[in-house]
Amino acid sequence: MLWAVMPLLASTSLIAIQRMTGLASFFGLLGLIGFVRGYALAEQRPLLGYVWQMAALGAGTLLSIFSKESGALFPVFALIIDFLLRPAVGGGYSGKVALLRRVTLLLPLVFVIFYISPLRMDWFRFDEYRGLTPFDRFMTEQVVLWEYLLRAFLPQSPTAFGPFHDYYPAKPVGLQTITAALGWLLLLGLAFAWRHRYKWFALAVFWFLAGHLIESTSILLELYFEHRNYIAVYGICLFLSVGAFTAKGRLAGVAPYLLGGYIVLLSTVLFAMTVLWGQPGKAAESWNARHPGSARAALHAVFVEMNSDFKGLEESNNEYISRERQAFAMKVLDRTKTACPDCLDVRVQALMYSCSLTPPEDTRARMAEALDVARLGRINVAVVDQLFNLQELIKSNACAPLSYSDLLALIDGMRDSSKMNVQVYGAKIYFVRAIAAQELGDVQEVWASLAAAENIAPEALPVLQYQVYYALELGDVERAAQALARRELLPDVIRQLPEEQISAMREAVATAMKESQP
Repeated sequence: MLWAVMPLLASTSLIAIQRMTGLASFFGLLGLIGFVRGYALAEQRPLLGYVWQMAALGAGTLLSIFSKESGALFPVFALIIDFLLRPAVGGGYSGKVALLRRVTLLLPLVFVIFYISPLRMDWFRFDEYRGLTPFDRFMTEQVVLWEYLLRAFLPQSPTAFGPFHDYYPAKPVGLQTITAALGWLLLLGLAFAWRHRYKWFALAVFWFLAGHLIESTSILLELYFEHRNYIAVYGICLFLSVGAFTAKGRLAGVAPYLLGGYIVLLSTVLFAMTVLWGQPGKAAESWNARHPGSARAALHAVFVEMNSDFKGLEESNNEYISRERQAFAMKVLDRTKTACPDCLDVRVQALMYSCSLTPPEDTRARMAEALDVARLGRINVAVVDQLFNLQELIKSNACAPLSYSDLLALIDGMRDSSKMNVQVYGAKIYFVRAIAAQELGDVQEVWASLAAAENIAPEALPVLQYQVYYALELGDVERAAQALARRELLPDVIRQLPEEQISAMREAVATAMKESQP
């Protein structure tokens, strides 16, 4: 019950994409239940019991991995059970089969440790996509894990929990990270030293750290997400529950009631939290206020406000209400940018709203600010989407103060960013640049932008289509054929492109060649 009502874990169910964690846990826990039940069989028939345990755990783990990769950790949980609790669950026998089981369970742990270790990856290689090294992330997570514990077990305000932690900074190696790491080493040492006398405490420590081996170490995922604790905190909940019902002396009679009161307290916070999440507008506003440095929280608040239901409103009032919502959105974005000096997405979104809300000089001032931030600002998916939208505004003359030259300048300001070499960002941004250059009639810049996009993502179909059909439009059949030929020289690339589209381009080039012959 304690585990079920933890507010920290609620996002696992309340955020649709995180339900993969719940599904993976369902299969993995079923595998663990089968594994533990197999001890009774192994007591009588060791070899058959071993086969049963590995089959149950293996099936549960396999299904869990297909739900989410972190399901690979369930054999590690089984190893912790086998290491600490085997006599308590009826597996007190020893012998070759018991040794075989222990070795079998050790293999997944060895694999996971190798997977996250410097033996497999360069811990000091800077990653352009995340903006840090695996070592930076590993040290930052030492602090994050302590914060998870604080959020999980110390009652918090309902607004303390939410989906927006994108602004969580990487922690430099220093007093905070080193102290946090030494704290975990101390806990590990105590857990190992006390594993016989205080086995439930040892289980809580080993279980929590095992649950974070993949998502909270060196693998370059985002730094902070609450749902990562879904299985990790279960061992601590088990420790507290067993402690409450096995307490001795004066605590024996009161400890279960203290635990019950604690559960009620957490349930109250959980209820308030789910009520808040059930009111999207209020939730978005509270998250934005709680996380002023989160660009995602600000953009989410804007999205919720701009997509509020117009049903029941007079048609004539819709335009006025839309303008009022845009004005509110601009206030949210302007408030956020003061707390986030490198949030380019927040500034570009506000810039687009200013096109219809504020005088031209304000829009020009916002463009100038965006140009300043572009050189060092954060490039993300939102920025890419906004560039496409800004291009459409300029094309439709819906933002009179701005021109395609401004859009080119904004994109050129991003060129020095390491994110421009990342496929999901750079190729699309150069694609927009090609559109802007085409609108300005600068053919050479179109080809230069498309060449840069191709260099970053040769498998991007829209880039290839742009190159082929734009070349054919200009009557440059040879250039169109060369664009196709370059992809065909790369087997891994050509296999990723849809055959139907490739055939259509080949046919268009062949037709143009025939028509160009005298």
